Amino acid sequence: MKRIEAGSFYSYLSEGCKICRRGAKLVLFVTGKCRSSCYYCPISEEKKGKDVVYANERPVRSLEDIAEEINAMSAEGIAITGGEPLLKLDYVLEVIEAFDDLHIHLYTSVPAKEEVIKKLAEAGLDEIRFHPPHLENSEIYRESVRIAKKYGIETGIEIPAIKYEEEIVKLVNEEDIFLNVNELEFSATNYLELEKRGWEIGEFYEAKNSKEIAMKYAEKVKKFHFCSVRFKDIAQFRRRLIRMGFNLPEFYKVTSEGTVLCGYLEGDKEKIRKILTSMGIDFFETDEGFEVSMEFAEENAEKLRKEGIEVYIVERYPTYNRLLISKTPLR
Repeated sequence: MKRIEAGSFYSYLSEGCKICRRGAKLVLFVTGKCRSSCYYCPISEEKKGKDVVYANERPVRSLEDIAEEINAMSAEGIAITGGEPLLKLDYVLEVIEAFDDLHIHLYTSVPAKEEVIKKLAEAGLDEIRFHPPHLENSEIYRESVRIAKKYGIETGIEIPAIKYEEEIVKLVNEEDIFLNVNELEFSATNYLELEKRGWEIGEFYEAKNSKEIAMKYAEKVKKFHFCSVRFKDIAQFRRRLIRMGFNLPEFYKVTSEGTVLCGYLEGDKEKIRKILTSMGIDFFETDEGFEVSMEFAEENAEKLRKEGIEVYIVERYPTYNRLLISKTPLR
C-alpha cells in the first residue's frame, strides 16, 4: 500500500482517481432522482430527488454551461454522478460525446445490460464504477463488469465503508477490477440515519470506526483505494479551488486554502465604473459592486471614501456561487 495525503492509501489508482487527486475532476451531477434509498446518501436537500443538473456548483441548462466550468477549472476529467445517472441515459451519452477529449468516469448502481454499456463505450466513456446499494447483492454486477471490460472501459466497484462484505472482495479479485472504499461521511441529509444506526461523528464529519472497516478490505483486495473524508477536502476540493483561482484575472490573490483575496468597492455603480475605467484599473463587476486588486483598494481607500464609495477587502471562493468568507472594511 502507498500512503498519500490525509490518511488515504492505495495499491491501485484508476485514472479517474489520479485526476481527482490533482483537483482536476469536474463533478457533473446529472439528476437527483434514484431508485435506491441508501440511508448513507450524502446528497444535499437542494438536489436529492430533484431532476437538476450541476457542474460542480454551477447550475447547468446547456452544454455551454458545462464547457464554461471546464474552462474555469482547467478540468482534465469529468465524473458523472447523481442520483442515478443512467435514468438519464440519453443526456449522459450526449455529454460524453460532447466532451470526449476529457477522461470521463461514471458512477451507477444499475447492473447495466450490454446494450447500455455498448452505447456508453461507443460514446467514449473511459471508466465505470458500480455501487451495490447497501453493499448487498454485489454478485448481480458480475456480468456488467465483464461486459464493461470487454468494451475497454476501466471498471471498478465503489462503496462507503459501512460494513465488510466478503462477496464484494470475491467479485473484485476474481474479475480483476479495482475497489474504491470511501470513509463514511456525515452530511445534513444522512446525519439522523447514521446516528440511528450507532455511528458517531468525528472531527472532520467522518464516521468513527469507518476507516477500520476499510482496513479489512485493504487486507484482501488486490486493487484497492481508500479515500478519507479529509482527503476529499484537501485534494478533491482545495486543489480544484486553487486551479480555479489561478484562472481568474491576475489581480486576485490566491491563498494556500484555495480562496481568493481582492479589494471590493460598493456605492454608485456608474461613478465607480467611470473612476476605474479612467484610471485603467482592472476590475470585475458583480451585482452589488466591483472587485479590484487589494493594492488598489488599500492605496486609494481614503480618496474613494471621500467620493462616497465603501472600500473593503474580501475573501471568497473562486467558484460559480462565489461564496463569501469575509468582508473587512478599510478605514
